[in-house]
Amino acid sequence: MKKLLFLLPFMTLATAGITGCNLDKRARLTFGTLVSTTAEELEYGELAAKVSRGENMLVSVYQDGLPCGCWSTFHEVLDKYVEEYDTKVYYIASSQFSDESDKFGLTILKGTSDPTFALIKDGKKVNEYIYSKDTKPMFQSLSGLRKVVSKIAKDPQYFYVDQEYLDNALFVTKEDVVIHYIWYFCPDCNDCFPEVLLPYSKNNNLSKSIWIMDLAIDGLLFDHGAINKNSPGYRQFLADHKMSSYEGNEALGYDRGFVPTTQIWHNGELQDMNVYFNDEVTKNDNGEFVLSRSYYSEERVQHLGYTNEVLQGKILPEEQVDVSVNPDTGVESYSWKADYARLYHKPILEAFLNKYVK
Repeated sequence: MKKLLFLLPFMTLATAGITGCNLDKRARLTFGTLVSTTAEELEYGELAAKVSRGENMLVSVYQDGLPCGCWSTFHEVLDKYVEEYDTKVYYIASSQFSDESDKFGLTILKGTSDPTFALIKDGKKVNEYIYSKDTKPMFQSLSGLRKVVSKIAKDPQYFYVDQEYLDNALFVTKEDVVIHYIWYFCPDCNDCFPEVLLPYSKNNNLSKSIWIMDLAIDGLLFDHGAINKNSPGYRQFLADHKMSSYEGNEALGYDRGFVPTTQIWHNGELQDMNVYFNDEVTKNDNGEFVLSRSYYSEERVQHLGYTNEVLQGKILPEEQVDVSVNPDTGVESYSWKADYARLYHKPILEAFLNKYVK
């Protein structure tokens, strides 16, 4: 084979190299973590939501109510895997599944304390191991589990961080960082990840990992348990991280600051920024729907390194706009339907990713 390859023309070799890379059909695990050191327990609804979003993940099912040294040992192995390989690993009790519920292809054992371990890829179980039937080392040691996982899955490229971890990297060690800010319940965020970021990661080996920080936590968006976008802590975070246009960040910051926002930092300075959706729709004097506010204004795109697309001022066809009426005041409000907004925002975000992480 080596002699044959030596005789091939350069272009053929290049094509063979590309094809060889594409032969790696292992699932790209979706989420990692740089701050957690333990596996995460899920309730049924949480697992179902992850499956419906098409996340690739490692899931163990344990038999609650049945004392078992094998599960205790494997639980410790799962925690060690999270800590050592910065990978999100999930587990769920068998009692979370009813007879009628979708099992997602998972084996739900009864009358035994054996744990199971599975890879879910694109909403389907593709690999599964059962303690009583499969190799014991994977259930008993970190090295055994790693050997199995590395054969079926690739490590994640998106990693959750918290503010302490992020701020140390940005402002103390001044690392190169790509950070994606979200609220866990934000509709725009929950469109951005499955529609853009998730398929991008599945289809590309990133040159830089992308960190994710959820701002919907106490001390930031939540103030004593209630959402408060104007809380001092939240406003200061947006200013310090240059998401808002306050404190001299008019070039890249966007109004008060919105999610989802993706940034790239270098040597303690914000280099570039992307904002997905968060456009404002109003009616002009001619009765036309217009994007009266967008991150992608004629002035701002001059400061962006990845796009010249101007959205602000765009006239929208009526079928692209959702109209809602306040029942108390009768005042109409308007929003750009996600399926149409995505046609513009997806390629803009992909251009950002192509420039900075591909």
